[in-house]
Amino acid sequence: MTEEDVLQKLRSIHLLDKLPDELLTPLSEISRVEEFPAGAVIFRQGDPAKTVFLLTEGNVSLEICAPGVGCRRILTVAPGELLGWSPALDLDRMTATARALSMTRAIAADGRQLLAICEQHPRFGYEFMKRAALALSRRLNATRLQLLDVYGGQMAGAPDESVSIPAGPAT
Repeated sequence: MTEEDVLQKLRSIHLLDKLPDELLTPLSEISRVEEFPAGAVIFRQGDPAKTVFLLTEGNVSLEICAPGVGCRRILTVAPGELLGWSPALDLDRMTATARALSMTRAIAADGRQLLAICEQHPRFGYEFMKRAALALSRRLNATRLQLLDVYGGQMAGAPDESVSIPAGPAT
């Protein structure tokens, strides 16, 4: 796939809506399109954080795993969304496992090169990080709603429970 083909795919991604080609071109230069069959693991929780993905087709489940509990799906990522944000924040490890639920295509970009582009092109960096923060905020809110659904009033700090906050030192 050519750089122009990748640029065309980038233009169609919701996360990058309305960004001009002058900002998308550096990203297209470091990106490639990858395909994953249904059921394929794209990355695992704890893997080195190297690649940022932008989904163009298919759906991907995000799972978190814990000893004694196993893996639980916490979210489904749809086309147009960011997947594997850890490298974009310069984190060392992936925080979840991503599994293709259907045939999936994604634009893959090396995390270190993406961060370099953000530094070299501050306007792109600002727009990308702002949009990544909004995506993460939506995921946090979705996770909070899931916790309320699962635990309801059993969560610490729920309105029907009192929570004591230790007083700080007197001033």
